[in-house]
Amino acid sequence: MLRESQYILRQVNIALDLLLGAAAFLIAHALRALLSIYIVPGFVSPSTLGYYLWLLPAGPLAIVLVLAYNGAYRDLRLRIRTAEQARRIATSCFEAALILVGIDFLFGGVEFLGWRLRPAEAANTSRAILVLFPLVAFALLTGKAWLLRRFLMAMRRRGLHDRRVILVGSGAALSEFAETIAHHPIWGLNIVGIVTDRPDCQGAGFDPDRVPESTLGWPILADLERAPAVLWRTPIDEVIFLPESAPLASQRPLLEICEEMGVRTHLPLNFFSARIAHPVIDRFEETPVLSYWPTQPIGPALLFKYAFDRIAAVILLVLASPVMLATAIAIRLTSRKGEPIIFSQQRVGLNGRLFTCWKFRSMRSDAEMERETLEQLNEQQGPVFKMRHDPRITPLGRFLRKFSIDELPQLWNVVRGEMSLVGPRPPLPQEIEKYDRWQRRRLSMKPGLTCIWQVSGRNLLPFDTWMKLDLEYIDNWSLLLDFKILARTVYVVLTGYGAM
Repeated sequence: MLRESQYILRQVNIALDLLLGAAAFLIAHALRALLSIYIVPGFVSPSTLGYYLWLLPAGPLAIVLVLAYNGAYRDLRLRIRTAEQARRIATSCFEAALILVGIDFLFGGVEFLGWRLRPAEAANTSRAILVLFPLVAFALLTGKAWLLRRFLMAMRRRGLHDRRVILVGSGAALSEFAETIAHHPIWGLNIVGIVTDRPDCQGAGFDPDRVPESTLGWPILADLERAPAVLWRTPIDEVIFLPESAPLASQRPLLEICEEMGVRTHLPLNFFSARIAHPVIDRFEETPVLSYWPTQPIGPALLFKYAFDRIAAVILLVLASPVMLATAIAIRLTSRKGEPIIFSQQRVGLNGRLFTCWKFRSMRSDAEMERETLEQLNEQQGPVFKMRHDPRITPLGRFLRKFSIDELPQLWNVVRGEMSLVGPRPPLPQEIEKYDRWQRRRLSMKPGLTCIWQVSGRNLLPFDTWMKLDLEYIDNWSLLLDFKILARTVYVVLTGYGAM
């Protein structure tokens, strides 16, 4: 519906965002100059705009790409709340600034055939510009969104570009839909009237005054049999079918007539009112289907997450190899003959897939057999087993667990694609058997080395809170959230906060 206006709005928004992104970069440079001359002399060194012109195209492009990834151009019909729109713009500006930092770091010093992207006179790109750019961009883009919203609302109130629609149906489905349209005049949908599908109001039994929906405030134009005549004599842009009292099969002839006459039709796909899942239109060859995704639909952002996971895991394995080697030697020196260095265990991954999870052994080798005798000392609620002073943990293992060194081998699970850097921690199979149904939804995303639970108190939190934090992560996932969790994980690991 309103696809043409959506397309025009999308192109206008992209063009404006590109212009405002470039303006934000230039304004950031001007503010930096004012800062160095008038506000805090000597705090930043003066520099010419030519030092940073090579980054100028990257700024607006990064903003538009990130806004697109964050869904800013997906629905432009004023259905997004102002606060949500501002949050989305703020997130996108911050992520665009990170992209600029990455471009400057990777390519700023590159020299090709004697030509450098960043002039040799500029040793580094000004940090002040990289800080001011997202702030200025946020102010400009938020202002543009507000002004554009005011403009579109004014157009709708004047009746410009309205679409004349007929509603076909009856009952709650029709009244709720009509009320929704009435509450959103800026959508530009003008209800001409209603075609009733009530079985007792068809044919000779049709009387507009006897149709219950006549109290809604719109004229009852016809029954299903007389509806084609209405389409013939009345200018109608679109027909919206809302079957409830009658089966859809009874409306099929009118659907076919609309198709033959070139009138656009709509059929709502609210067969199942999902509270959590994301509805997505999909297709199996010639069969269109409505799919419900329990997690974010796979898009560029999730593909980036999976690629980043594996690349970062390989880099971290290389960087952590001295620590891992020292840990392996320490475990060997403090172990009895025959005790393994690596502890492997079956864990539950994405949607219930089993995989082997690796850790540095931090307990005695017979720890699993001792667990039954310690069950009554469990300090955690739910199906998980946690003890603050677990006697099975070795002195070295207590140190490894405090700083999460024992989990470094799980980076190999990330490289293999069984785990992610950020995601709900992988549970044991026997724990899953005791889950409540709502708790099992945490398996709908790939397990990770760290998550919100890990950086919010870890083992200090009750089991239900742990589960709710995992679901909060799944429902609100974004690349920015992942980077925030990774940053907080560094602090938690270095301080040992919440470890048992």
